[in-house]
Amino acid sequence: MDTYKFSVEPFSEDVTGRLAWGVLGNTLLRVAEKSAITHGFGFDTVHKQNTAWVLSRLLIEMPNMPRMGQEFEVSTWVSRIYRQFTDRNFTISTNDDTPIGHATSVWALIDIDTRQPVNLADYNNPKFHAAMAEQTVPIAPFSRCQVTGDKPVREIIVMQSDLDINGHVNSIRYMQMVIDTLYNAHTETLDIHNVLPHRIEMTYTAETFYGDTLTAFTEQKSDKEFHCMLKHKNGEIVVKSIVFFA
Repeated sequence: MDTYKFSVEPFSEDVTGRLAWGVLGNTLLRVAEKSAITHGFGFDTVHKQNTAWVLSRLLIEMPNMPRMGQEFEVSTWVSRIYRQFTDRNFTISTNDDTPIGHATSVWALIDIDTRQPVNLADYNNPKFHAAMAEQTVPIAPFSRCQVTGDKPVREIIVMQSDLDINGHVNSIRYMQMVIDTLYNAHTETLDIHNVLPHRIEMTYTAETFYGDTLTAFTEQKSDKEFHCMLKHKNGEIVVKSIVFFA
């Protein structure tokens, strides 16, 4: 397990003075890469083998988001390796080791040319399997996203700032798109100052690139649970998300 220290710095907070969800998401991805580098399977190493890590699913549960000026720690470890996927878990804690949130993620190692996943059981890097720690996080597993309506609530054009080093939309940009869409589409229920996310589930099913247009669809399941899908204009699902608000 690897642990990294952070603080809620100026301009990393949201409208309520808490750490912004987008900043937290990018922090988790940074921690994942730092840990992977430490154990010998970071971006540069796998890129030399013409492969790249791609995030498939991300679940973050943060009942107690830190506020401006507060320090926090993120611990991470690889918890499972199976077929084409590997699970990486996270615990977010205060400086006295009190957990304030948890996250879990699912990653695939893909061939850059074919965009197809590599069988991780055969992945020729002994350090990868040696880094695993069979430890879980105390949060409910992913649930099933369902949006039955066929009327889009928003169109999103992919811009340059949405892209990551692989040339497709950054995983956390999708998360921010979902949050913005839900607040915009459900203003009668979601007050940006008082009704805040505490659990976000993201499932990534397709890539998008510069200039693509996404259509957003949402469905309110209860006063706290909202589902959202982002699709290509041809109807192909790009992202499925469930957000629970406090």
